[in-house]
Amino acid sequence: MTQKKISVEYKSGLVIAGIFATGLAVGILAVVSIQNVSKRNEHLTQDVARVDVLQTSTERADNLSSKSTHIAGQFEEIFKQRSTAEQYQALYNSLSQNTEQELEQWWIQSQSIERTSHREIAQQVILQNLTKIDPQKALHFLLEILPLPNDALSRTIFSEWAVLNLDEAIEAAAALAGARRSVALEAILETRDDLSEDRRLAIAVQLDRAGTYHKLTSETEALHNIANPSESWDILLNDNVDDSLQIGAFVLVAEAWRGQIGVEVLSKIYHSRIEDHEIKRLLIAEIAQVNPALVLEYAQEVSEENERSYISHIIVEEWASKDPLATLAAVSSFKPSSLYFDLEEEIALVWAKNKPNELIQSIELMSERARVWPLEVAFAYIAREDPLGAIDSLSSIEDYVGSTTSILHRIVEQWSILQPDAAVDWILNDFDQEDPILLHSLLEDTLPSLARHNPTKAFDIALAHPTPSHGLASPLDRTIIWHLTTHGDIEQAISLLPRVRISSKASAYGIVGSSLVRKGQTLKALELGSDLEPQHQQSYFSQVIQVWARTDPIDLYESLEDMQSSDGQSLQSMAALKLLTRRFSYQQRLTDDQLKRARSFLNDDDRDQLQLIEKFQNR
Repeated sequence: MTQKKISVEYKSGLVIAGIFATGLAVGILAVVSIQNVSKRNEHLTQDVARVDVLQTSTERADNLSSKSTHIAGQFEEIFKQRSTAEQYQALYNSLSQNTEQELEQWWIQSQSIERTSHREIAQQVILQNLTKIDPQKALHFLLEILPLPNDALSRTIFSEWAVLNLDEAIEAAAALAGARRSVALEAILETRDDLSEDRRLAIAVQLDRAGTYHKLTSETEALHNIANPSESWDILLNDNVDDSLQIGAFVLVAEAWRGQIGVEVLSKIYHSRIEDHEIKRLLIAEIAQVNPALVLEYAQEVSEENERSYISHIIVEEWASKDPLATLAAVSSFKPSSLYFDLEEEIALVWAKNKPNELIQSIELMSERARVWPLEVAFAYIAREDPLGAIDSLSSIEDYVGSTTSILHRIVEQWSILQPDAAVDWILNDFDQEDPILLHSLLEDTLPSLARHNPTKAFDIALAHPTPSHGLASPLDRTIIWHLTTHGDIEQAISLLPRVRISSKASAYGIVGSSLVRKGQTLKALELGSDLEPQHQQSYFSQVIQVWARTDPIDLYESLEDMQSSDGQSLQSMAALKLLTRRFSYQQRLTDDQLKRARSFLNDDDRDQLQLIEKFQNR
């Protein structure tokens, strides 16, 4: 190849290379340029999207706010309707075409309705409409947003659900517990009365609520026959369903019965076979509400004394809660006079609980024998809010009751329950100290409450105030030990025992030891007695073993072998004697062979004592 040709080819290669390089550079620049444009466009798109999202969120928030305002306004218009029927109809018209999301907004807004009756009406219609679309969501609102049981709303959901999908309704009811499941079952059974009785009972059994089925069946039968209320009454009494679960049905039947025979129904209720006296009282009170004056007039003419007293007391209690003055006037002619005084006191007690200040101002209307107890109740109620004011007011009633001591006791006792330190400090610092017996009794009223909060302070005060030499006062240190023990703080009581006065030792230890035995801690009770001086041990072990023999004689018998003597005293003999003498006053739980073996543990003195007792019993 010639030099010229090489040179030409070389130049051609350079040209091509140059063209390629130029193309590559242009290509790179183009790519970079496109990428930059793309990035700018991407940023621009993102910015536009962000603006769109913000605008959408703002619009949604504005829409929700606008929607809430609109719903609130609709509620306001709906509840301007005069009757509940019109309110229900307006709600149905407003909600019938709403979507699930719209109903959710109505539900949320309904929780802001202040008036309870309006809120309940709104939520009932909302949940009924939501149940048609999504019953699970409706139940979720009921359980999660309204955590407290609401029987009416639960019935609304399950009544609708049982028609839409019975199996799903049953499954949802099974997931509920307690009263909620019972209410759900009642709604299902009441709605699906098209099912056979066998099927309805099977549903109840599936939900472990057969009793609910029997209750509903009985009530349905009773109300179906309500034209003959005495027959309906017998149906409810003889249905093997607890009467306390059917109070509503009993009330309906009793009212129908009253419509037939008048207030004589009171005697029918009194003589009925309802064993629960509280149910009987409630039914008589329901009848009495209609015309208490007429009912009380009827009661006054009842010939049987117990029936007259029973019915009269219920009527008076019910009436006096609304109009004590009218009730007092109505009983003024009651005979015998002993019943009048009982009813008068009942009126005053109801008055004292409902309007204590009014009772105090009107106390002169009561006879003297019916004043003190109601005044104690009235002042105790006032003392909950203003104990010092109650004490200052005592002077206003001195002319009507003479001594106000018992009323003062009730005031400071009530005060100590709420403010034990303040009540005790008032007694120690502001009360007249010249009457040591009254001072001691007031401390006896208040120190137990203080002991629950500050046992050491209460016990220090108790030890600083000896028992008066005259009167029937209990030692304050013993009182605190008893209170701590009976209220379950037995360890605290044990820690204070070494500090009790010598005069209180035997009884204080006996209180604690007896409590330990009742709790099954017999060994600890016996060990506790070893801390006592010999002169106190006899009475202590006698008391403790007596309680043991009464509460668990078998355990005491089985423990005889392991009992040890204490300072010359034979606990075995003492325990055996308690078991052997117990058979004369309590139901015997030991066999003849066990009693015979127990005799073998008696010492000579206790054997002689048993013989004297047996001789006396066999006369």
